[in-house]
Amino acid sequence: MIRLISDTSSNENHAPDLGEVVRKVFEPDGILQKTLDFEFRGEQAEMAKRVEDCLAQGEHLLFEAGTGVGKSLAYLVPAILHARMRKRPCVVATNTISLQEQLLEKDIPALRKILAGIPGFEEWADFECALLVGRANYLCANRLHRARSGQTELFEAGQREELERIFEWINENPVEGIRQEMSPLPKAGVWDLVNADSSLCSSKRCSPQSCCYRKARARVESADLVVVNHSLLFSLMGAGYGPSDEEGGVMFADDFVIFDEAHEIPEVAGDHLGLSMSSWAMETSLRRLYNPRQGKGLLKKLGRPKDLEAVEDASLAVDDFFQHLHVRILGEQSRIRLLEKGVFPMEVLPPLSRVVRSLVELSELSEDENRKLELKDQAKRMQGYLMGLSEVSELKDEGSVYWLERAGKKNQIIHLRSAPLDIASVLRRDLLGKQTSIIMTSATLTRKGKADCFKSQVGAEEVKEGIVHSPFDYLSNMQVRILMDSPEPMSGNRDPYLNYLVEAIHGSASAMEGGTLALFTNYSDLKYAYHHLLPRWQKIGRSVYAQGEGFSRSELRAKLIEEEDALLLGAESFWKGFDAKGPCLSQVIITRLPFENPSHPVMEAKTEILAEAGKSSFIELTLPSAVIRFRQGVGRLIRSQADVGDLLIMDSRILKKNYGSQFLSELPNPNYESLSLSELLGE
Repeated sequence: MIRLISDTSSNENHAPDLGEVVRKVFEPDGILQKTLDFEFRGEQAEMAKRVEDCLAQGEHLLFEAGTGVGKSLAYLVPAILHARMRKRPCVVATNTISLQEQLLEKDIPALRKILAGIPGFEEWADFECALLVGRANYLCANRLHRARSGQTELFEAGQREELERIFEWINENPVEGIRQEMSPLPKAGVWDLVNADSSLCSSKRCSPQSCCYRKARARVESADLVVVNHSLLFSLMGAGYGPSDEEGGVMFADDFVIFDEAHEIPEVAGDHLGLSMSSWAMETSLRRLYNPRQGKGLLKKLGRPKDLEAVEDASLAVDDFFQHLHVRILGEQSRIRLLEKGVFPMEVLPPLSRVVRSLVELSELSEDENRKLELKDQAKRMQGYLMGLSEVSELKDEGSVYWLERAGKKNQIIHLRSAPLDIASVLRRDLLGKQTSIIMTSATLTRKGKADCFKSQVGAEEVKEGIVHSPFDYLSNMQVRILMDSPEPMSGNRDPYLNYLVEAIHGSASAMEGGTLALFTNYSDLKYAYHHLLPRWQKIGRSVYAQGEGFSRSELRAKLIEEEDALLLGAESFWKGFDAKGPCLSQVIITRLPFENPSHPVMEAKTEILAEAGKSSFIELTLPSAVIRFRQGVGRLIRSQADVGDLLIMDSRILKKNYGSQFLSELPNPNYESLSLSELLGE
């Protein structure tokens, strides 16, 4: 049961009617229009009313708001009114950095102006807002000082230079003191020794005046509005952090949570509620304790000969362990699901256990309290590796799927992963089962106007839902073309398909006056297209950029906006949350319908469960997921009332297969033109 929120005002008869306040903000010629000169949007007003109603009743809500509705202000206005009135923190969780930046730099300043324009609420405009990211992202001045004073025993020459760069950066007074504010980003090995994710960074040793993390925590503790990302929220949930059941709330006592970009919840929750370990992390942790090749590390001065020997033995054992996984288990495969217990060579466990014992003994012998804490932290980390290896080897959780996969630029890092198969039951208990309101919103939560599929994924079957469509004129502003003769992407001889892909992208994008975003479903096709398009675009004096080819996502967006006629090839994250308004993005090309890889271990396991129940995984999982992602990709094109653009779909299966109608029905402009490649090229 969701409890009703009690009015904490000392005089209920004089408590303001927040529903009436929200109505006055969003009504025609209302406060929003008068203070910010925004146009009236009935869809925005409807969403704001639904959010306010649910907060007032302590209920949950799923709400789909099409592009251009202005959903951020539609939930922020009622949220901050309830947070201030009830003295309850509001948590806003986003999935992308770009939306966090939009909230902090645009929407929240606008919210302050709105409150300043509401008679009787002017003082609320100074509400406290805080950004919170994972503590490993913050610099700890205490650890930085210790690292600089003892750097000769820990760092190589290049690492010492990086340490000094971090020192210079923090003295420039960055806004939050988080690693993302450094350019280029700090090297992981050095940052790990100076960030706040350590017992050395505690309220006893660090103060908000000197420590970036403590400063952030102090702001959070007094904040009315806290902005976090999905990853942090689910990581903390998975680790058991949060208020007690008696206190209510999810992250903080008596809070309420609004998820923007809520369509990402199932995937992000699965990633962060399971186990994740890597060969790089384990090897790096051991080298930081003692690197025999360089004679450096934490234990160089602190350790006894037997301690250094224990670390050396463990390092060799870990190398042998991951080499075995690399050659004997993974072989030529990049990913493999683990189905049998005890297939790992667990000779790695005793050497790691000896390292844990050494660290515990050294911490007990140390008279330096800081060293004691540092050694205990390292022992805890090593103990975590032991437990993780044991869990994966024994497949301990019957409700999870376990697998190995390769990653990294050279595909040499091995990850041991697990994910709960039934995310819905976890979220139903640990999120929606809390005594507080949970609001989930996105532009893509429904199929055919219903959120049933999303509800079943997040355990929200009984939650109320709402939907308002985009106010944009897609019939006038969007042209839709579909190539009807594209070859199907086959696993055999793919040359015809790849040649077609390159010719279609080049012919369509080069004819555009503005910029083009081509969306791919895999990196191999993307790389092929990039390397074959690059010389042709250089000849015509225009730029082509690709994800994974030297620029970050934000840098690629900046290039697209700056040049206005570039071609950008993107995969995965570019299907969602990528926002570029105006002629710099005049065309979106969808190269293939975005079906998820059916061989992923999680998909395999879910497919088996559905098969046992006599159901089709394609109908129940693959198709619904692909339709939602398709909608997200299409949504990259028209981002404002003034935007016009061309949508080119290169996958002829949308016309030829029975399931194609489900994609076609989601087009904002159903009046599409079908044409051949020769017609596209004007031949």
